[in-house]
Amino acid sequence: MASHDTNAPEGKCPCCSNPWQAATAGFFCQICDETKEEEKSTAVRGLDRSNMDFTVEPKDNFYSYSNGNWMKNNPIPSGYSSWNTFQVLRVKSQEDCKTILAELSKKKDLGGEEKKVKVFYESAMDEEKIEAAGIGPMQPLLDMCKEVADNKDDKVAFAASLGKLALKYGIHPFFGIGAGPDQKNSDHSIAQIYQGGIKLPDRDYYFDEDKEEKRTAYKKTMALMLTLLEDSGATSPTDEAVATAEK
Repeated sequence: MASHDTNAPEGKCPCCSNPWQAATAGFFCQICDETKEEEKSTAVRGLDRSNMDFTVEPKDNFYSYSNGNWMKNNPIPSGYSSWNTFQVLRVKSQEDCKTILAELSKKKDLGGEEKKVKVFYESAMDEEKIEAAGIGPMQPLLDMCKEVADNKDDKVAFAASLGKLALKYGIHPFFGIGAGPDQKNSDHSIAQIYQGGIKLPDRDYYFDEDKEEKRTAYKKTMALMLTLLEDSGATSPTDEAVATAEK
């Protein structure tokens, strides 16, 4: 292990005097393990060497070199299409929230925000009541969706229906609007318009000939979902649902 150059100018790497920025210096020193033991115990590490695979040459596969051991030690759990540190944090956050909610459910004589959270959680977990209600609570939204579809040929009525969806349900099919900091002057906020999103990955899936099979499968899925709203035991879509999905 090379010794540290205690005379290295400020702003240079403490192990090799290369002119890295301060944050970058710490990063490279952690890779080559040139930080002092006492510094390792107190430093905020942005890199964990145990996650790296040093059996791989970085010039051959830098991704495996950087993340190889983490991937070996963290296989994708069942039920997930991918797995990463952000997913780990998300799942941990969900588990923590579940613990808090479960503890609230055991308490009595709650008031204020705690009572609201408890009531909301318990209503969401009451599966028997949810099944008994069926799609009843969703019917106003479904009616609104039908109104939008029925008005698609009338531009004024169509726009008005989209406005109702946004106002009542926070659904923005084509674009959304909100307030956010002005990128040229962060002292105040301005109105911002953004894309509302699409269900298929990108524009090509809606128009390219080689994506026709995926469009067909997507419509079949939507038709089946619409059918299941009416009949939870259905295994195939009704003609009416197919016609609606085609719209």
